[in-house]
Amino acid sequence: WLIRVTLLLCILQNASALKFLAYSPMWGRSHVTFMGRLADVLVEEGHEVTIVAPIFEAQLDTHGTKLAKVIEIPQCEVMAEYQRDRSEEYSSNVWRTKSLLGFLGEISRVKDAWVGQCNATLSDPGLVEYLKEEKFDAAFYELMDMCGAALFHLAGIEKIALTLSAATFEGSFIYTGVPTVSSYIPGPMSAVSDRMTFLERVRNFFSLFVVKIFFPLMTQPWQNVVNARFGDDFPNLFEDIAANNSLMFLNNEPLIEFPRLTAHKIIDIGGITLSSGHQKLKETWSTVFDLRPQTVLFSLGTMAKSYLMPEEYKQTLRETFAKFPNVTFIWKYEKPEHMISEGIDNIYETVWVPQNDMLYDPRLSLFITHCGQGSTTEATAAGVPLIAIPVLGDQNRNAQVIKRIRTGIVLRKENLANGLILESAIREMLSDKSYAERARKTGEMIRNRPFSPRETFVKNMEFMARFGPLRMFDHYGKNLNFFQYYLIDVIAFLVAIVLLTIFVCFWVCRSIFRTSRKVTQKAKTE
Repeated sequence: WLIRVTLLLCILQNASALKFLAYSPMWGRSHVTFMGRLADVLVEEGHEVTIVAPIFEAQLDTHGTKLAKVIEIPQCEVMAEYQRDRSEEYSSNVWRTKSLLGFLGEISRVKDAWVGQCNATLSDPGLVEYLKEEKFDAAFYELMDMCGAALFHLAGIEKIALTLSAATFEGSFIYTGVPTVSSYIPGPMSAVSDRMTFLERVRNFFSLFVVKIFFPLMTQPWQNVVNARFGDDFPNLFEDIAANNSLMFLNNEPLIEFPRLTAHKIIDIGGITLSSGHQKLKETWSTVFDLRPQTVLFSLGTMAKSYLMPEEYKQTLRETFAKFPNVTFIWKYEKPEHMISEGIDNIYETVWVPQNDMLYDPRLSLFITHCGQGSTTEATAAGVPLIAIPVLGDQNRNAQVIKRIRTGIVLRKENLANGLILESAIREMLSDKSYAERARKTGEMIRNRPFSPRETFVKNMEFMARFGPLRMFDHYGKNLNFFQYYLIDVIAFLVAIVLLTIFVCFWVCRSIFRTSRKVTQKAKTE
């Protein structure tokens, strides 16, 4: 009877299992890790997940998932050529780019390779037919690459969720119906807080305006690909598919993020990548942590590589670290042959670190980070104080979040050329214990939140798969034109009524006055 019960339970589990399709390009370890973790939590809950993973970065050694089925799409020649000729140039340019327009210009140069890879994905023999046959219940993809929208449409999937490994995407009104309020909500790439001066509000308004205009224009090359391949009647990827999403999951932690306007379809799942936990440091790393009374981790993620930063910055870092003989600086540096730590005993260089495990070690005194979303989330959850040195994209905004909750201080990347500024920042963070105390309390709050991001994600995905598309979450406001949405036509009408009333009153008063004057003059004459 035990065997029968077991078989029955297996049958019931399979009957309730849902099938999800994910589109997750192998681009940027943090993006891949985020999407892979979303897939894994669904599998852990008994569902089936298939990930379509085009190879953007051939050197990336992970799909981000341990449990989901992966369909890897080979790297096309256009993407391979970009990787050979321009990938390092892009990583180097992020250190020199100072403006939003400069950063978006770099992104626009990358898109040609992305679009070429999309064409290769849609042309992959038998892929679309296989996805159709699988009859997936729902799908999700990160809105960085519009190829996912095309693939889901071809597979006949209407229940779609958008994801974003960043905390926010202000300016995505067409996706969510949530208005952009640039007066107190920082844009996705703005280096300002919610308390802005006049000039900062000007900069924030410009930043949001540029993103709002730039992003739809960026999608046109993808549209050209699908139109050329499937005809001009193919739905608009931006307005007809992506904008008709049922849910939008943000890697946002409300306990630390700027308060913002939201909508029913926007769901915060910040910290979901942390649900896999952390481990005790291995003996080799523990030995490094025991070398000196204090230990500082210096890591700038995978996009802004340390070996590509200007030599002036490297020398400043070396000289500054050497001024703290009682502190061990663990520097994640990608090129051992550069011997960046040569002659400086308290620098421990390494090409890789178990970052999350290190952050939870109580011997870590400080984390110097680029403030990527993944690193920011990990550090705040672990309760570690930060020095934020944002390099590109949303890292500027993330750094302002850290400044707002007072668990760290912010430096501009250009400050790495000034040893006095860097030294002062490190001394302040290591000596002022209030930063560590606030960081510890913030981490404790995050770890004890009432609802886990894992449960929130799974339950909402299951609901969408069973009852979607969830059109009841759509804001009608996104269908209004500019004049209707901002009530300019109503205001113009009311102003016209007031002006007309004033004119009529003036005309009546003037007529009465003239008539009265004529009567008075006539009376005097008589």
